[in-house]
Amino acid sequence: MEKQHLTYFKIENFKRFDSFEMSNLGQFNLIVGDNNVGKTSVLEALTFDEDATRFTANYLETFLNRGHRISTFGRIGHLNIKKIPSTDFWQTIFKDPKKPIIFHTAPSQAYISVNLLSSGSLNKEEADEIRKTVVGVVPEYWIKIVFNDSGFFQITPAYFENKEMYQSDPAFIAANLSYDDDLVTYFYRFFNEHKSTRRELEQSLKLIIPNLEELRIHRFYGERDMIAFSIKDNDNLQPVTQYGDGTVKVLRLLMEIIAHQNLRLMVDEIGSGIHFTRLKEYWKTIIQLCFKYNVQLFATTHSLECQQAFIEALEDEEMKQYQKDARNISLIENKQGEVKAVTYDFGQFEYALNIGFNTRGGAR
Repeated sequence: MEKQHLTYFKIENFKRFDSFEMSNLGQFNLIVGDNNVGKTSVLEALTFDEDATRFTANYLETFLNRGHRISTFGRIGHLNIKKIPSTDFWQTIFKDPKKPIIFHTAPSQAYISVNLLSSGSLNKEEADEIRKTVVGVVPEYWIKIVFNDSGFFQITPAYFENKEMYQSDPAFIAANLSYDDDLVTYFYRFFNEHKSTRRELEQSLKLIIPNLEELRIHRFYGERDMIAFSIKDNDNLQPVTQYGDGTVKVLRLLMEIIAHQNLRLMVDEIGSGIHFTRLKEYWKTIIQLCFKYNVQLFATTHSLECQQAFIEALEDEEMKQYQKDARNISLIENKQGEVKAVTYDFGQFEYALNIGFNTRGGAR
């Protein structure tokens, strides 16, 4: 596994967690646990970024992906920026807004600390920093990121009072995320002019659409660019949405793996919408693509079938090279309400499933 990938992760004061940590992480990480134990929150925590503006945008996007909406403007691409402060979305991110969120990427020390500050609480150094960027009215709240090893800090408006500051690509696929215009943007950026990458995407999608011939952008009814496909023995282009949400989710996952080369990608409910007979080949495709593009995958599931398919995919001869980087991470809530992560490597996970041991977490 490449050095830039996480092998350890700890978060403090984030959502339901006073403190939560995972160790012995691999490149392919499947996270399981009971309802409301915090699986999705772990994925959201992993969208953290060292850049203060992207950090803020990523957490706004995860807030919206939970089903929250701002006015009637729909999702991110059509936000009414003036409405964002009324959401107080940071109150859902910080467990205690008066304390910092602290991220650790190694056991020895904190990596970054994040504070929500009011303008009235800024010290002279912080106030001097914001004067470099503020034009007009001073925002009421700020996000400050401190790099603990150096003391260097960044500070940015907490609620995007300046629309031009908003840029987000949090590498997080929510369970309820279906077709959206961002897929067209991805297609133009990563596939439209790159024949070999587009062919790889088409070949991978044949897992769901066996007679797929070509993917392309098409404007249907002169109104909206959409990803469309042609199939063998049919001259008509069809919108990919015609095949349903399951197919769209697979397409999105495949595209985002390629788009996030050398980064990490978080996927909520990775097996949803996939028939159990396709899960093994689905996992093989995902693992091979993540390996090729050096993507560290963190995915959740409630499904024992999805867990079993993960193991079965890795047991095939051509997949054994990936076993050393595969992990199952079970989240277990104790009687005090604390959530602990138990990490199984491939051998431990395979053995546990074979003897019927519960690896899906839950309460203890």
